[in-house]
Amino acid sequence: MAAERHVKMLAVKGEVLAFQCERFSSKTRDHRKGSEVSFYSLSFNRDSQKFSVRDRNSSLIHKDGSAETDVVHCCSALDVQQRQKVPCVLLRLCKKRTSAFKYMLYSICTSTDAKLHAEFVLPYEMRDNISILLGPTLIWRHENSVFYTSCQTSGVKEVPIPMTVNFIGELPLRQRKLVIQGAQNVPSDQSKVKNILYFIEDGRTLNSACLVPDAYSSVIQCMMVLSAEEVDGGLRSAVLAATSMKQLVRFENGLPRDVCLLPYEQPLSIRMIHTLNDCLVVVTFSQGNVCAVWKDTFQVAGCWTGVRLLLVDDFMGCGTDQMLLVFESSSAEPLSSFLLTDLCAVTYSCGRSDGEEPNTSDAAQENHLLMVQALQSRLQSGLNILEDLQRDVEVKDRLLQQSLVALTDLVSGRKHAISSPEQEGLVSLWDDDDDGAGDEEDDGMQTECAEAPLKIHRVWQRVIGQSLIVGVVLKTNNTSVMNISASIVLDSHQTGVAPVLNTKSVVLPYPASDTAVAHGPSPVKKIRRSDCSADSDGSKLALVAVTDAAPLLTSGCVRCPIMLHYSSKESPGSPAGECARVSQHCGQISLDLKDISMGKLHPRLLQEHRLNTDEAREDLLSLMALLDVWFFQLDCPDHTLADVQGWLQESLRFERLEIDPHFTADPSGIRLFCWEQNSPFQGVLSVYCRDELSLLHFLHSLCDFLPMSHDVQPLERPRFCAGSLAQTLQTEIHTVTKEVSSALCSNEGARRGEAESQALHTLREEWLKERGRCNERLRPLLDQTRYSRLIERMIHVQLDADEAALVEAPRL
Repeated sequence: MAAERHVKMLAVKGEVLAFQCERFSSKTRDHRKGSEVSFYSLSFNRDSQKFSVRDRNSSLIHKDGSAETDVVHCCSALDVQQRQKVPCVLLRLCKKRTSAFKYMLYSICTSTDAKLHAEFVLPYEMRDNISILLGPTLIWRHENSVFYTSCQTSGVKEVPIPMTVNFIGELPLRQRKLVIQGAQNVPSDQSKVKNILYFIEDGRTLNSACLVPDAYSSVIQCMMVLSAEEVDGGLRSAVLAATSMKQLVRFENGLPRDVCLLPYEQPLSIRMIHTLNDCLVVVTFSQGNVCAVWKDTFQVAGCWTGVRLLLVDDFMGCGTDQMLLVFESSSAEPLSSFLLTDLCAVTYSCGRSDGEEPNTSDAAQENHLLMVQALQSRLQSGLNILEDLQRDVEVKDRLLQQSLVALTDLVSGRKHAISSPEQEGLVSLWDDDDDGAGDEEDDGMQTECAEAPLKIHRVWQRVIGQSLIVGVVLKTNNTSVMNISASIVLDSHQTGVAPVLNTKSVVLPYPASDTAVAHGPSPVKKIRRSDCSADSDGSKLALVAVTDAAPLLTSGCVRCPIMLHYSSKESPGSPAGECARVSQHCGQISLDLKDISMGKLHPRLLQEHRLNTDEAREDLLSLMALLDVWFFQLDCPDHTLADVQGWLQESLRFERLEIDPHFTADPSGIRLFCWEQNSPFQGVLSVYCRDELSLLHFLHSLCDFLPMSHDVQPLERPRFCAGSLAQTLQTEIHTVTKEVSSALCSNEGARRGEAESQALHTLREEWLKERGRCNERLRPLLDQTRYSRLIERMIHVQLDADEAALVEAPRL
């Protein structure tokens, strides 16, 4: 029995998957023929520089003893059930006694198993535009119709719109991905054509001008969509297309941006290769021609002829792509003649003579000098980087040598001579250059400024996890103070580590001690009380520094001085030479491992949310400085916002803080939430937590709670701060007062006597009734238009009542 073999290959996960179709003919009386299709893998061996079969035993896909089987098409596609790309192969079975063709679509699940996705019979043979895409879904064209099938369609479906197909592929969209681009005759005028995009998932159509202009549709031979995004009913896209005019055109949002002349005619496909230094666009042509183009310069990089197959994958396992050009060969081996290259650092050739050059076109020869110049520029840039690295290594070696000498002097008891900063090329980050800076006394550790503008109220410390938080409460009304920071200095006699710790400093406003501000009975009182609180505590600032506590606890109890650093602007009458940068000693802290293990330095606020003491305020400031904060704006244009504060307390069991009712704490974890509502339709939620995973868990719960009408957007910073609702009401009151004044100016002397008192009484009763109606109509979900009208009516009624009261006031 003689066997006839046909092999088709596909690149999968750095290997070459070969589909082998064998036909067997027997010399019996019935002259029956059989065939079978199997597959095996080949991998590249760097030692032999050849592709070798990984497993000699091929895996069988299909076997039939009475029909001839052919491999029609093979490619990789995304399996929606497995959610991964799998190799797919389309088989065709033909029996001589029948005129029908049977097709079967398989996917390779493992190295030995194949899965059947679709099986159908057609009265014709597939020839043009065969694609296996997402699903896997098989799409093909026959005459002026397009058909498709998959395991979800339960049969062959036909696209209801007849068209001349130019492109069948996938768009990188979220929902609708499978698309067909083609020309459709206009029913009113058969001489005109309409270029459309047809989406297979939902049957919607778009004008294909969002990808390529209509003028190019008739000359485009193949196309590749680089990016696509749905915007206002259209598409924002980037497309590469090869035309019949020997051009490779780059389109952006339907407009041509760049053109590259191609060396060959009749392009068939476009592939993208992500190499080590740049991206390559590879175009295949008929008659075995291949051309590579640099994506950034849009110039031809190389050309090859006699190519039987082009495969793209990471065959070397180096993290970037290479292209495998399989050339025509008389050998029975499938990969006896090939070129593996990325035109940068990888080039392997097998079965080709050394005299063969890849660049065979005039365009490639013209661009050869440009490519050499670009490589020389990259080489020079690499040499400059190496020189910079070498200088850094020399500086590090010198510092290590000096540190070793200093350590030797310290152990031996000798006095170590420190070189000046100018000699080492160093610049002070704290103080300006002063000749007498080394003669400062330790008392106060203060610069030459006569008087420090900042007054230290107190210093506190907390330990949360592995972080040490040190806070300083400052009292200052000096607006010239800026760039305030704090540093923690180690006692060098107790520890041998660096004297200054790396800290992160933040300046926060000290919380007001009057907690009744947020619970006031009326907006007017709220404004007045918040103003009074600002007068009493507005001059207080909290400077909080965060550092790692682990290096401090290696020698038991540790005492650390706290230094304060700030800049002070010079006054016009200040004497020359007055310093503008101040370093001030503001106290010290002591750390003991026993106190930390007993939880004495851990904040109590998370467990005792009703605390309303200075210690609780220090806990809140420590948590705000330690935790990362994210801001989210909640909008609902049609209805009032949902009760976010109530959801935090009732559903999530979070506790509201007594010292600041805007904040809600999570007792089970170190998390804070601040809800500030600017209007009934908008608010900002601040989330304080230590990692993004905890944030994602909370956002998942928040999105489940919020209705569909709500919109959540992240903010870089909040658009309003605490008390903005009171400020809004104050603005409204100011507007009403202004209108009353203008009304009094225009109507002065118009109302007198008993009629005025009666009108005042009538207006008051009308205002009370209208306010009662508004209170009855206001619900958790209120239409914005109705709310605006009600507020407007209330303002007009109250305006008339206030106007009458002000006119009547002198007479009473």
